[in-house]
Amino acid sequence: MLLSMFARSFLLQAGWNYERFQNLGFAFSLQPALEKAYPDKEARKAALLRHLEIFNTQPYMASFVLGNVASMEEKAAAEGGGEEALKRLPGVKQALASSFASIGDRIFWGRLKPMTTQICLLVWAACGFYGWLFTGMDAAPSAGVLLAGPLAGIAVYSVFSVYLRWTGLKAGYECGGCANCALDAANWPRLIRLLSAAGFAMSLAIVLLAFGLLAGFNCGACRPSDLALKLGLPLAVLALHRVMRALGRSVFFTAGLVLAVSVLVFSLLKMEPFKLYL
Repeated sequence: MLLSMFARSFLLQAGWNYERFQNLGFAFSLQPALEKAYPDKEARKAALLRHLEIFNTQPYMASFVLGNVASMEEKAAAEGGGEEALKRLPGVKQALASSFASIGDRIFWGRLKPMTTQICLLVWAACGFYGWLFTGMDAAPSAGVLLAGPLAGIAVYSVFSVYLRWTGLKAGYECGGCANCALDAANWPRLIRLLSAAGFAMSLAIVLLAFGLLAGFNCGACRPSDLALKLGLPLAVLALHRVMRALGRSVFFTAGLVLAVSVLVFSLLKMEPFKLYL
């Protein structure tokens, strides 16, 4: 039953609609559990109709809610209707959907999705393809190298999504019945912090690589002090961004500060910023 629900959960968004969002996909994914819990056709139909109300959450985290609801429906059926459990079910379902939507958005949309591009660029760089940086390169990369970058990013993203789909379904099914079911399945704040740190580390690596290559390509036999300046400026911007984040400042405040400091520095040093790297 869980395997069938797991397979169906990949189609959660297939019936997405503006009226009730993911309700069709949720009901479709839940159907194997309802067939097991309600052998009677009319009871199963009534149970299915219960889950055609509005439902919306982060799609990869929906399995946590699916497992919980499946467990609650089984318990209600075993109690001969379980009116008390069925009264609590919509509230529990909505509470979990909201909680896991917030967690999932921060993990997938806020961290892992941008990281797919970062991984792609790092893989390309490791394979010696710099066409993403120097558009006028004559050397044509192989199809394998071109595909390796995006496929590596997709693979990392997919591992996380598939793993959480399956573990979430099992965790929700085992603890079904409460509004905080499976919220302790992982240390979510720690995971989000680790992903943030990984994303920043990859951004730092890309910046160092990109500006290092640009400086090396365009600088030739320039002085070490000039090369240090070319690499130091982007690092200073990244460091300033992290300091402002730690102080609770917005990205717009940081951008304004970077612009003001840049104008001041370039004016004092009488530098032409557009000629620094190009």
